[in-house]
Amino acid sequence: MNLDLPRTTTAGTCNPTIAQLEELNEMLNILVSGIETLTNDEQCLTHEALQIQITLSTLAAEQSKVKLSIEESNIFLEGVKHNQDLSSLQEKVDDLQCISYDGALV
Repeated sequence: MNLDLPRTTTAGTCNPTIAQLEELNEMLNILVSGIETLTNDEQCLTHEALQIQITLSTLAAEQSKVKLSIEESNIFLEGVKHNQDLSSLQEKVDDLQCISYDGALV
């Protein structure tokens, strides 16, 4: 938006009112340009905020999945540990019940 006012001056005559209007016009043009820049910045920031919000909700959903997966893995690993403990105990029992074939009493 450009606010150009017609400049009519008579040769040799300097009207202070016209000079003030020209200054005012220049200031208004600067302000309008600043407002346009701020409006563009606002639109960019709004778009970025929306993208961040979408990313945040996606990451929150992924975090829930990861937590569930970790819990399931921990339960599985606990079961594996119990199975290993049972196998180890079974081997110890089997070793204790082993009968010697060379005639020595165990």
